[in-house]
Parts: sequence; C-alpha cells; structure tokens
Amino acid sequence: MNKRDEIKKIWRECFNDSQSYVDMYFSRVYRDEDAMTLAKEGQIVSSLLLQQYPLLFHDKELSMGYIAGAATRRNHRGRGYMAELMHNALKCSVERGDMMCSLIPAHDWLYFYYVKFGFSTVFYVDPQRFTSLHSFPTEGEYFPVDDFYSSDVYDAFHSMETRRKCSVIHSKRDFLNILDDLKIDGGQFVVMADQSRRIVSMLWASEIDDVVVVRELMGYDSNSRKAALRQLRKLNPEKPMKVLAPPLDEHRKLYDRGMARIVNVKLCLDAIAQGHPDYKAKIRVYDNMLNDNNHIYIIENGECGIDDSCKHKLDLDVTLDVFNRIVFSSESIGKIIGFPSVRPQMSLMLD
Repeated sequence: MNKRDEIKKIWRECFNDSQSYVDMYFSRVYRDEDAMTLAKEGQIVSSLLLQQYPLLFHDKELSMGYIAGAATRRNHRGRGYMAELMHNALKCSVERGDMMCSLIPAHDWLYFYYVKFGFSTVFYVDPQRFTSLHSFPTEGEYFPVDDFYSSDVYDAFHSMETRRKCSVIHSKRDFLNILDDLKIDGGQFVVMADQSRRIVSMLWASEIDDVVVVRELMGYDSNSRKAALRQLRKLNPEKPMKVLAPPLDEHRKLYDRGMARIVNVKLCLDAIAQGHPDYKAKIRVYDNMLNDNNHIYIIENGECGIDDSCKHKLDLDVTLDVFNRIVFSSESIGKIIGFPSVRPQMSLMLD
C-alpha cells in the first residue's frame, strides 16, 4: 500500500467525512509532497498534510504552512506519536521557507492541545445573525452570474482576496476544489455583477440546523456584499441566516476560527521592518521549541538585524505565544503597544 492509500485509510478511520468528500480530497487536493507520516514497527501510525499557501503580510507575499488532516490511529493514541510528528512538521515548515504555520482545530478541546506546540488563536470571525425577515436592500441594480467556472469569476475572487491587509491567498486550483467541496456539501455559491456586468461580490453558504450559514462573503463595497446576501435571501426566503464576517469591530464578541505559529521570527520581522520603515524596536523572543528564533532583534531604518549582545532597554521581551498574539492583533491594539499589528484572515480551507 502506497503512502497516499495509507493516509486515506487513517483519514477514514479518524474523520467523519463522506465517501464522496474523501474521494474528492484525495484525488484533487492531496499531494504526496505535502504528506508527513510517522511509522512505528513498520506501520504508519500518525499522518498529516503540511500544505503551503501564499500569505499577504504587510504588503509582502510570504509562504504559510497549513496543517490538515492530523490524525493518529485509534489503537496507537496516547503514546505521544502526534506530538513527535508535529515537531517534525514544524521543523519541515522552517526548512522549506515558511514564515508561519497555521491550522484549524477539528474540535474545541484541540485548541488547548496545540498551544504546547507554540500555536496561538489569532484567526477569528464575527458571526452576524439575520432573521428570515431581513431583505438586504441595496442601491442600484445587480445581477446573478451563473457560470461559476468562468475565468472572470476566479479573477474577481483573486482580486478581492488580494485587497485584504493580511489574508491567505488561494490559487485557481484551490478555488475549483472549493467549488467541488461546496457541491458535495449541498451548499450554495452566489456571484453578483453590477450594471456594467463586472463581478463585484460572491459568497459561499451551507445550511446547518435550518440556518443558512455564510462561510465567506466578499465584495468591493458594502452595497455589493448586500447584493450577494439579497440573492441568497431569494434562494432561501424563509430561513434565518448567519454570516461569518471578518473581525473588523473590536467591540463585538469574536469567536475562534483558527490558530497560527510563527516559525521564522526573522522572516516575520523583516517583512514588518520593510513595510514600516519608520518603526524602531528592540525585541527579544523566547521559543522553547525552535531554537533559531531565540534572539534579540533590532528593527531600524526598514531593516531587521540580530544582536544578542544588546544591553539596551528592550521594547518587547516576550514568549513566542505573546509574540504571535501581538503580530496578529488588531491595528487598534497594536497602536496601544506601539506595534504594527494586523488581523489575519483565513477561510475556505476545506476544513
């Protein structure tokens, strides 16, 4: 049995996915070069996929690792095998040039499990609920687009993703896989164009417990986003809706969406220094797992250097967990502590 089939077998044993989803995933998404396994006594006991995605970060495109399908065979759990495999995955993520590694825990209790590997909760959503009476009125005319697989739809999708300040970017292959996943899930995809037939908004939705949940909503302005919601309302006239909106309003209660761990602090601070040439700081980071991150970093004149002999007062002297949270906090919180923080967005990850 080859590696792909071994991992597929573990996947079927550990996850409650439909056969059609598993077949789609392993024929369209899975790649041998992403697969990592741990074998004991000649048998693969744990596996995960360490995928790579571009991440827009302070006007630079960096590489982000994404861990998917982390699982251990049921009769081999409780022996530290996944911890060993996670250590290997993080080292691999560094070696191939990732700035950070991310994941979406399959269960709430796993948020606590991944903390010991340096992951912090930095991805959030702001769930907004609407009753069946909400009609989403708009100004001007908008028209639904039916050909979801046209190049214009992906081009518009890519344009909207890259307008965000800090966001995971999906390739056209990713986009098509997302559409196939939605089709298997029985979900709905809405694409809207304005009067000039330019695509201006789109959304992905699935029904969960009689509520239409919008997993992702994007558009060039609030009016075009409302147009997509209005079209979704026409398709579901009697059902309440919940929109998993990005965390833009700090005064609202935000909900956990995913975790991240910076695996290359120098690469992270290089991007911040270049994006904010007026920013100056002396920062020490403690990483109890990846020793190459344990340094004092000097940021000045758009550059980041390392000076572990620095005796000057430090602006930040933090653990990796605190560093993760500062880097990926809101801009308003960043201003309070004097750091150019930015909230990241991650969605449509086939989780």
